[in-house]
Amino acid sequence: MSDVTSIPIPIALKELILSNNQLLKNYQEDLTNKVLVANREMMTLLGLSEKDGWVIDLQTLSYVKSPTPKE
Repeated sequence: MSDVTSIPIPIALKELILSNNQLLKNYQEDLTNKVLVANREMMTLLGLSEKDGWVIDLQTLSYVKSPTPKE
């Protein structure tokens, strides 16, 4: 009986996995950037400023004002 516990995957499958992972990473970065731009635009439309402590809370999907050091 053989003690082999690992067999490398074929190069074609390896390249497909690596390529797919890179494409997913690029797509995620692109979408994240679009969300950030849209968030800035929406905050401007709503008259909310990060300088005043406004941030987006992704868990509650709302804008919240965090306490500033002056308060």
